[in-house]
Parts: sequence; structure tokens; C-alpha cells
Amino acid sequence: MAKCRIGIMGGSFNPIHRRHLQIAACALDEVQLDRILFIPNGNPPHKNSELADPLHRYEMTRLAVMPYDKFSVSDIEQVNNGIMYTADTLKKLHGRYKDAEFFFIIGEDSLFELEHWMRPLEVFALCSFVVCMRYHHDISDHPYVKGLQSKGAVFHYLSLDPLDISTSAIRRQIKDGTISDALLTPEVCEYIRVMHLYCCTEILPNADHDYGMLKESLSDSRLLHSLAVAYTAHRLALIHHLDVETCEMAALLHDCAKCIPLKEQQMIAREAKLKLSATELRSVGLLHGPVGAVIAQTKYGIDDPVILIAIATHTTGYVGMTALDMVIFLADKIEPYRKPFPALESIRSLARQDLYKATYSTIQSSIQYVTNASQPLHPATHDILQWLKEQINERGDSQT
Repeated sequence: MAKCRIGIMGGSFNPIHRRHLQIAACALDEVQLDRILFIPNGNPPHKNSELADPLHRYEMTRLAVMPYDKFSVSDIEQVNNGIMYTADTLKKLHGRYKDAEFFFIIGEDSLFELEHWMRPLEVFALCSFVVCMRYHHDISDHPYVKGLQSKGAVFHYLSLDPLDISTSAIRRQIKDGTISDALLTPEVCEYIRVMHLYCCTEILPNADHDYGMLKESLSDSRLLHSLAVAYTAHRLALIHHLDVETCEMAALLHDCAKCIPLKEQQMIAREAKLKLSATELRSVGLLHGPVGAVIAQTKYGIDDPVILIAIATHTTGYVGMTALDMVIFLADKIEPYRKPFPALESIRSLARQDLYKATYSTIQSSIQYVTNASQPLHPATHDILQWLKEQINERGDSQT
């Protein structure tokens, strides 16, 4: 039986960025690996004064690899209290995965440091190397590389064009508020803001506690969705000149009740004396919004009615909804990981231009989806649609 071929992406991931994921995906394909194991270091031999806490770097990595079926993250280097060298990690991995062959993915700069790694000959015997170019296109004939090969090192080279990305530059951009979407994934970008890493603006006063509670109460996929919705709300708030932190907070907590069983949600609704229709009380899809507002207030200490209303109505909308309500409503439907539906790209474009038209289009699309799926429609849906139509017409008249 062939051995399982496991690629290893090690590093500080301070923070993990899109190039890391691109390299891993390329290695998976070109070296025909079965899976990629991301290993954030815990106590690296060469400390960086800007190094985020190991738990934060692990969580950022965990979030970043969630969308990939063949990517996973390991804390093997973080559970060790002392300094752990690559040779030690590889020995542990060989003990854990008896029938595996390991391929250590490195950058060109790391290749030229291999000779100085702790116990390099031992490392050469425990893994092969997959090299991604950072500055040159081909160094396979370089005398230094030939010298390493003579000592047992085995190299594979990826076809990715050379690209030099500096994590220190990324951290500076985060601090300055100028980070590019092309560098960080939505969930990592949002986690950094939520946890106030790298001197960015604080949005959650009790971030460690509140994020931990949210993480514990949601499935991984729902947590990823919540961060992506907050990321989208942040951007829409900037475009439409709304309070960014308020939008972001409402978006982050919008699904805080989503994974609570229906019967428990019904009990919370009764105890809170929520005035809901029979249709709402029978559907998790409709009930988790109003119940989420109760949870946000009682467990997360949110007392801002603007945030609570946005959470309560994020699935349905309501007659008279505000621009902030629309941002949360839309962000939930158009976040980057949302499964495609016919009008998705059109609504994403509309959301950047006109919140009323985007919300109207989204509700139209939702009516069609709910009808086709034979699911319950919120009793006020058509009233909301009519109100939005009137608002769009009035706004059009006032602008002519």
C-alpha cells in the first residue's frame, strides 16, 4: 500500500496570508500530496518582537484553512513548552503518522538556510523539501543546492512565479488600516480586528471572552460565516458612511443563536416574551434572529438597541429598516463564502451602490428560493417588499 503523502507548511503565520494558501494548494497539486498540515510554531528559536501570541496565530491558521477539504492545522509545536526544532517536529510526526511520507514546504530564502538548521542531516532523512521561489525562477543547478543534495536532501520545485511578500509589511498595513483584500482572507482579517492584533482598532471590549463564547456556541462553518459577514459589513459600512464598529458588532453576533436547538430557542423566546407569529416560532431560520438579539443582550452584554434590532431582523428585514439594518441583512446574504445563487453577483454589485435596491433584489430572490424549497415565508415579507419599492421610487424621484 502506498504511503500517505503529507505536505507540511510550518512557520510563524504572523499572520497567515493568501500566498501561504496558494503555495499549499500548488504543492498539493504538483507534488501529488494527499493533504497539507499547517503547523504554526509556538516558541521559535529566533523570536520576533512583533510575534502574536501562539494561540492567536493558531486560531488564525485554523480559520484560514477551514474552506479547504485537504488542509488542516496542528498544534504539535505549540503544546511543547520549550523550543522545538524541525527535526523534533518531524520525529513526532513520524511517530503519529506511521505510514506517511513527509514533504516540508519552504520558501527560497529558507532553502539557503537549511545548512544552519539544527541537525540538518536528520531533517534530510525525515522529509523531502518542496520549494517555492521567492526571487529566482530556477536554482536547481545552484552549487549550494547541489551540496545539500549530496548530503541527502531531496527537492521538488513549484511552478508558481516568484513573489516576495513581507509579513512585516502586512502588519504595518494592518496598523495603518490600509490592508489589501488581496493579502488576507476575510476570516483572518476579521479575527485580527476582533482580537485587536497588531495595533488595529478595537471593536470588542471583552474580545477573548466574547470570541471564545461565540466559537464554543457555533459550528466551525457557522463561525467562518459569522466572521465573513462581519468582514462584509465592515466594507459596506465604509462605502455607505455608517458607523463601522456598530455594523461590525451586529454582524459578528448576528448568528449567535443559530446553532441552538429549536426547542431551546422556543423556550428562550417564551421567557423573553417575544411577540412572534406561529410561523416564526416553528422555524429555526426565522426564529434565530429574534432569539439571537436576546442572547446578544443577556450573554454578550449588548445594550445598544440599534445592534439588537439589526440582529433580530437580519433574516427577514422589516418595514422601516435603517441603512445599518440593510447592511447586516445584505452582508449575511453576500459574504464571500456564501453558496452561489442566481442573483448573487448582481446583488453584491448593487450593495456597493444602493442598499435599498440590493435589499429589494435580495428579498425577491429569497421569496423565489423559499417558495421552491417549500419553506415558511415570513408573514410580513410582501409588506417589506412593497415598502422597499416605494422607498426606491421616492428616492429616485428626489434625485431627478
